[in-house]
Amino acid sequence: MSRVFVDSSVIIESLKGNNEAISLLHNIENYELAINPIVFSEVVYIYIKYGKGDLNKVFDFLNSFIMLDLTEEVVKIAEKYITKFKLLPNDSLILATCKFYGFSLASLDSDFKKCCEFEGINLIGVK
Repeated sequence: MSRVFVDSSVIIESLKGNNEAISLLHNIENYELAINPIVFSEVVYIYIKYGKGDLNKVFDFLNSFIMLDLTEEVVKIAEKYITKFKLLPNDSLILATCKFYGFSLASLDSDFKKCCEFEGINLIGVK
């Protein structure tokens, strides 16, 4: 479990000061951490809509993660997840990114629990 994809739920909640999210990030800080453009977009959108303070700090934080590409193959996997698990498109793209690149998933979103179990993706953070 040395490669972990970090879902927007963890990043957004940590920026809001949620101790569970902060602790989760602290526990995985020595791993190879990644996001994709979906997570970048979700975090920035929420920050613009509700956040206060310096947006550049959010950009700096997001830029500390490896950025994984949304390839054609990732999109094809996501299409299957939308129909198979009835996931929303962004969640499907996040899960497909983990599957394609071989990353565990750190998330606070329980929607991923059943899907990760079925797809053999290690889920960190959901109880």
